[in-house]
Amino acid sequence: MHARRQRAYLVHLYTASGMALVALSAHLLLQGRFEASLAAMLLAMAVDSTDGMLARRVNIKTVLPEYDGRRMDDVIDYVSYVFLPVLFMLQADMLMQPVVLWATVPLVASVFGFGRVDAKLDEEGFFLGFPSYWNVVVFYCYMFSLPAWTNTVIVAVLAALVFVPVRYLYISRLISRRRLNFGLALIWAGLLGTALWVSKELRPWLLTLSLFFPTYYTVSSLLLDRRARARARLQPSSPAS
Repeated sequence: MHARRQRAYLVHLYTASGMALVALSAHLLLQGRFEASLAAMLLAMAVDSTDGMLARRVNIKTVLPEYDGRRMDDVIDYVSYVFLPVLFMLQADMLMQPVVLWATVPLVASVFGFGRVDAKLDEEGFFLGFPSYWNVVVFYCYMFSLPAWTNTVIVAVLAALVFVPVRYLYISRLISRRRLNFGLALIWAGLLGTALWVSKELRPWLLTLSLFFPTYYTVSSLLLDRRARARARLQPSSPAS
């Protein structure tokens, strides 16, 4: 049992290491090293994408019931997926005036998103509402050098989608097509990481190619959400008591 608890602690430590990457990304950002900051942001995303599998493998809820991994994950996710990307947008002058107002929009929207009791439909393998992937949004907006007004419109639209109860793939939880989803996500992450280091002539090609995964993710989410709603309509309602 002692060895099992040690392994469980190591998994929690692995999850918490995402905060070290967040701190590194923020440090690089404040030094004006924007691309290096994005690289650290991607590494933090990689940790978040893999810690859940490790936690389930060691049966962490049973072995360490005194620690709530979901609560830890939510705290880290808000800082790394929401606060840090918004700070990036402020530091890189990516938003229209008044910048503080537009920066507040995703921060507040994601507070409500994280606060939903049904934000993560674990049994189905979905998030409900746009799952606050602001780090991905910032990556593309910055790397494509989009103008501030375009970035602001994108932020406003996605912030509104946080409140729209559409299902989005929760890839580490979705059972169907798991290998395909993880394989595509791995290729996508490789393209993004490579785009940070290649010449500026090659970068747009890699970034455009990498858009295959956000497109696949969005279309698959909408199709599966439609199927889930259709199944719900076909289920007989409970008889009145």
